[in-house]
Amino acid sequence: MRNYRKLKETLHEGESQVRSGIDNINVMAKDAERVSIVAKDVHIIIKDIDKQFSEKTKLSGIDITFLFLATALQCARQYFFTNFKERTDDKTAAKPFKKKEEDKFGKETRIQKKERMDSTHNWYHPSLEEVTHNPVPFDQAAAKANLNLHIGGGFKHRASTLGHDPVLGWVVGTANIATSTLTTWEGKSYHVKYNPISNGVLKPMNVNHARTDLVFDHTFNRLFNEGPEGKTIFGIALFREAMHLKSDEYSKVSLPIPFTSLISPDFAKKLADIGIDSANVGTIGKQIAWATMINTIISIVHSFFYDEIRDGKISLYQVRTRKILSYSNVIASVSNLIVVTIGSAIGIASENPDQIKKSLSYLDIGGIIVTLHRIISDYNFIKQIKQEFLEKEFYNIVMGDEYNF
Repeated sequence: MRNYRKLKETLHEGESQVRSGIDNINVMAKDAERVSIVAKDVHIIIKDIDKQFSEKTKLSGIDITFLFLATALQCARQYFFTNFKERTDDKTAAKPFKKKEEDKFGKETRIQKKERMDSTHNWYHPSLEEVTHNPVPFDQAAAKANLNLHIGGGFKHRASTLGHDPVLGWVVGTANIATSTLTTWEGKSYHVKYNPISNGVLKPMNVNHARTDLVFDHTFNRLFNEGPEGKTIFGIALFREAMHLKSDEYSKVSLPIPFTSLISPDFAKKLADIGIDSANVGTIGKQIAWATMINTIISIVHSFFYDEIRDGKISLYQVRTRKILSYSNVIASVSNLIVVTIGSAIGIASENPDQIKKSLSYLDIGGIIVTLHRIISDYNFIKQIKQEFLEKEFYNIVMGDEYNF
């Protein structure tokens, strides 16, 4: 009896295993049939998934609002904040900055000027009055006076003296003003003394070689070891260097690109001759900074409107953000090119150089650079998200499981 019961249990287990095996075979058969159908219609399925991605990432009503806002901000920036400024001659460009110096230090009287000119000039150690009222020592075209420097005038003298470098000038130019010296692009320094000519105007005269190391030693000594007056002189020299760089930057010949003078003045001048000078590069940099800032603000504010229930996965919402930024940048850049082209064409047709110049001043070079970067970076981002979406949705269909992207 016991053997019969055991045999019955064994037969029952075997029957269960057989049924389980048959069920597994049926499941495998269904899976194989489903995979076969998927393989047969793979192009249709992928096309359908692609359509789903487009639907989930198309711009909604609020997105369109952001698109118009972003485009308007970029266009406003182009014409009101980051256009190329009009260049003026050196005297006109310097006027407002000379006035700032006069407002800060007061205007020197003739008697004060005569007393200053009659006083003894000390090498490396000009008086407070000399530092305050003398022209900056490196801003002169007559530097060849008795040392045959051949610095020249116009842009050449700015490219030949480190006091005019937009970056190095803050150190070298300040030291030159504080010590009444001039330092060339080769690192050589010279004492500069001022003598009045017949009309009373001060003319610089290079009168002797100077040691560049002593230029900086005396400058730092004034700052740290000569008490309040030394610190005042250093502060005035720094202020005057800042004013001088500002006044020269938007003059017609502007300033060289930082550090290019160290290669050679001729190299810096060749760059300036094709428009690569401090003012133009600064404007392009400003255009890039403003365009990037607007894109960042739009991206951040748009993220505040994300709702997981309504918008789905955050990655899909980010695709919409990227589309807003790309579309707005492209629209703004294309419209800018059209406006500049039409304005320039009108100027050419009417033989009006001022019209051409004014139209070209609105060319948004920095914005175009940002647009090209956005097109590339946003395309790669959207492509990556789309690929992930296709892979996961395709996996969902093949495996027959529900999978929400």
